[in-house]
Amino acid sequence: MIVSTQRKTTVIHAVLREEILGGVWAVGGQLPNEVEMARRFGCSAGTVNKAVALLVHEGLVVRKNRSGTRVISNSLTPHPRQAQLDAFAFIYPSDKHESIWRTVSGFQDAARDAGRRILTLTTAADQRRDAELFSRLEEFDVKGAVIYPSLLTPEDYVHFTQILLKSKVPVVLTVNFPGLGFPSVVIDGFHAGYTMTRHLIGRGAKRIGHLSNGAWALHMRDRYLGYCWALEEAGLEEPENGVLLEAAMNPNFRDPVAEPKRIAENFLTRCGKLDAVMCANDFLGIGLTVAARGAGLRVPEDLMVVGIDDLALSATENISLTTYQISFENRGHIAFHLLEDLLAEKPLKCLETRVRGQIVVRGSA
Repeated sequence: MIVSTQRKTTVIHAVLREEILGGVWAVGGQLPNEVEMARRFGCSAGTVNKAVALLVHEGLVVRKNRSGTRVISNSLTPHPRQAQLDAFAFIYPSDKHESIWRTVSGFQDAARDAGRRILTLTTAADQRRDAELFSRLEEFDVKGAVIYPSLLTPEDYVHFTQILLKSKVPVVLTVNFPGLGFPSVVIDGFHAGYTMTRHLIGRGAKRIGHLSNGAWALHMRDRYLGYCWALEEAGLEEPENGVLLEAAMNPNFRDPVAEPKRIAENFLTRCGKLDAVMCANDFLGIGLTVAARGAGLRVPEDLMVVGIDDLALSATENISLTTYQISFENRGHIAFHLLEDLLAEKPLKCLETRVRGQIVVRGSA
């Protein structure tokens, strides 16, 4: 069957919907995969994906990674909610990332103190799954949600914005989304970048580099701007080739230092002689320290290195990293209470709550 090039998504949705309601696809049965259906309808798999998403929203099918799309109803009759949880939800990509699970832990502690039931959901950095979770929160009587999204590209940012704008429950974010009207709890990246750079200046460093990945993101941009402000205040300039703002970020929760080490190795081949480097997070700080040792540099004698976050990972890598200590637990605690205020329709003092940390001086600088 070949459909016209106009309104393909609508046409495909209507055909599949009619087949499901007509019993062509029985409850519990699997729909063909999106590639097969794309061949059937003479379109792209992405167009089929959008049509199936509409079926998910109607409660006719459910889809899961690796197990495909399964029919769960042959009727559009509204179903009663599957559970009456009266809960808050925390949606996040993985509990393998220390800053994430510590934020979730703070949220859970605050909920426990308040006697509030909570639901934690992981999306595994799957934007499609984000959308499906959002569309079904009300079925489980979820009153509001804190979202810790995984945004790896500007395109992810745009897509997640579209998901947010369709939310039917109050939402609190852990990333910067200015202009959309959603409250957020974020790390004060400018203060972090400024504080760590000032420390290096105080240690006598003159040629101070900066290393970042995911640099398009606002929170990484803030850390870079804090670095720039500290240099300008001290009458110093960015060293030539001493700043690397890597756009890509591909987190590997099983080996979180792998990509930072690769970035750091590339950085060291082009940066020239530096006294110190302010890294935008601890992963980069650890990766740079490992790469510097591999290049025969002593830390801190030949190169001082600082990070931001204060992750326990540095100790497991036998690295005594000077860093900016952040209470991620406090961020989760604040997010919970913001969600409570939203539900109670209390006026918010501001939409963006910035959490500041403090420097912890160790052996790397």
